[in-house]
Amino acid sequence: MKPTSRRLCLSLTTALCCTLGFADVAPAQDFPTRPITIVVPYAAGGATDITARRFAEGLGRRLSTTVVVDNKPGAATAIGAAFVARAAKDGYTLLFAPGTTTSVNPHLYGKLTYQLSDFTPISMVSRQTFVLSVGAGHPAKTFRELMAYGKGKPDGLTYGTTGTGSMTNIIGEWVGKTTGLKLVEVPYKGTSPATVDVISGRVDMQFEGITSTVSMSGSGKMRPLVIMADKPSPMLPGVPTFRDEGYPDLVAFTNFGLLAPKGTPSAVIDKLYAATVATVAAPEFIDSLTASGEAAVSSPSPRQFASFLNEEFEHWGRIIKPMNIKLD
Repeated sequence: MKPTSRRLCLSLTTALCCTLGFADVAPAQDFPTRPITIVVPYAAGGATDITARRFAEGLGRRLSTTVVVDNKPGAATAIGAAFVARAAKDGYTLLFAPGTTTSVNPHLYGKLTYQLSDFTPISMVSRQTFVLSVGAGHPAKTFRELMAYGKGKPDGLTYGTTGTGSMTNIIGEWVGKTTGLKLVEVPYKGTSPATVDVISGRVDMQFEGITSTVSMSGSGKMRPLVIMADKPSPMLPGVPTFRDEGYPDLVAFTNFGLLAPKGTPSAVIDKLYAATVATVAAPEFIDSLTASGEAAVSSPSPRQFASFLNEEFEHWGRIIKPMNIKLD
C-alpha cells in the first residue's frame, strides 16, 4: 500500500472509531492523567466533609493521582449537585452525595436544578444512622420518659433542624406522626446553632447523625435517648433502638455515595469503582469511621448502587408525600 493510501486509511479508521464512540477507550485506559475533584455539597469542617477528605486521600493513593475536595454548600446540597451534573463527562469531577441529594430533595423541590437521572452512580462509601438526643439537663432520661413528658406539653415538644425540608426535619415529622408525639420544628441554618440551643434547654431535642451525637454525648453535653438503626450501636452503649421501644419502622440512615455525571465512559466508572471499593475496605478508613459511629460500606457493583438509590428514592417518597412539604 502506498504511503498516501495508508494515511487515508488511517484517517478513515479514526473517523469511524469516533463515530462509533470508540474514541473514549484510549482516554479511559489512561485514566486518570490529572487531579480528580470530589465536590462536597456542604461547608468545610463538618462530618460529611471530614469523611469525604479521608476518602479522597485513600482514593488518590489507589489511582496514583491527587484527589481534591471542593466544598460547594447551599440550597440543600443542590448547588454542588447541579455543578457536578453539568461537569465534563470524563470522571474528573465527582459528587460525594448524601441521601438528602438523591432521596429527599426530588420530592420537595418542584424546580430542582438537577435530577437523579443526571448522574451515573459509582458506589456507596459510608452510612450513618440518626439519633434522637436531648440536652444533658433535660428532665427526660429515656425515650419513654420523653413520651410521658410530651403528653404534659399541650403545645408540643420542640426539635431543632437544619432547615425545613432537611433530612432532620423529615425525620422529626415522621417520628412525631408514628409515635403520636406532638413535635414542633425550630429550623436553624446549620447543626451547630441547633445543638447549642438543645444543650442550653431552649429546644427539647434534635435528630442528628450518629457521628455528631457520639461527639456531643462523649463530652457530657447531650443525652442520646434512642437510635434509628436496626440494632444498637457499640458507640452508644445502652441506647435502645426505636424497634426496642416498639416502633420497628423507624429506621433511618443517611448514605453517602460517589456519583459521576451521566455519560461518563463505563471504563472510567469501572476504574473509579474498583478504587472506591479498595479505599472503603482499607483498615485505616474503616477505623477512622468506626471511631465516630459511621460505617464504611461499598456497593457490590455500580448497577446495584443505582438500584439501591432508586429504592431509597421510592422509600423516602412514601414518607414525604403525606407531609405535603413543597419548597422552591
